Amino acid sequence: MKDNKDHATMELPGFADPAPQATELRKIGIPPKRSKTAKQVQMNLLEVLGPTDISGLPAWVNDENTDLTGLPVWR
Repeated sequence: MKDNKDHATMELPGFADPAPQATELRKIGIPPKRSKTAKQVQMNLLEVLGPTDISGLPAWVNDENTDLTGLPVWR
């Protein structure tokens, strides 16, 4: 059974036959010159936290004034 409103879809934009495209002739020329950008430098922001592991995150350093949980040792 056919729906009576199926023909309405064909009236939407984009469902018509595509218009023939005109071919565009491109000129082969010199590519535009790129402007020189400043070289980027890696900043080591974690340096103040002490030594780092391979991933760059701060490495665990055993402190005699704290236990393994990081709490201070009472003496």
